[in-house]
Amino acid sequence: MQKIWGAALTAGAVLLMGMRPAAAEDVPKNIYQWVQSTARQGYYFNKEQIQYAADAHGHIDLTKLIVPTLRIYDNIQIQDVVSKRRWRMLSLSGYGDLTGAAEYLLIDLRAGVVHVTAHEDLDSRWGALSREENTKEFKLSELSDKDVEKKFFDAIITYAAEHQEELIQRSNGILSDADRKSLSKKRADRAENYDKNNKKNAKKNKKNKKK
Repeated sequence: MQKIWGAALTAGAVLLMGMRPAAAEDVPKNIYQWVQSTARQGYYFNKEQIQYAADAHGHIDLTKLIVPTLRIYDNIQIQDVVSKRRWRMLSLSGYGDLTGAAEYLLIDLRAGVVHVTAHEDLDSRWGALSREENTKEFKLSELSDKDVEKKFFDAIITYAAEHQEELIQRSNGILSDADRKSLSKKRADRAENYDKNNKKNAKKNKKNKKK
């Protein structure tokens, strides 16, 4: 299968053709947010494509995140993937150039569940060597805080919360009236707290100057 990962997605990751991500330092930092590296692989998510899902009525669902992710493998992880495919009697065509994997996540914030909607093994030219649908599901409450997957998911959720406005602009849908009112209130509260903190700091600085 020589399908290109970036071309295969409409709401997923847009990857740069022609780049050869043979090592973690080759991953474009303007597109991917690095989260962590273990002994076997580096974990990234696409910060240019992370967005909210939309419900059946076309309203942006602020409780569900769509996230394309990337993992860069070391040689041991590559050998492990190849060995498992050989054991399962799956095709090894192109796996001599295996570099990592793309996984597409649907994170249900309300339910606390991460659905891996697709997994693609990638070669060094971002080509998809194979694709599996709906491969895994994680319940966040069942993962230890020390679990590398939990740390990865938590980092994505935190990033989304800190860049909510950006994600809303990128998402394919419209905000419901209720969500729009709720967000407006949050903005007003943030502005009020910001003003209070500024006034508090100004008074503190004034007292320090007098001393």
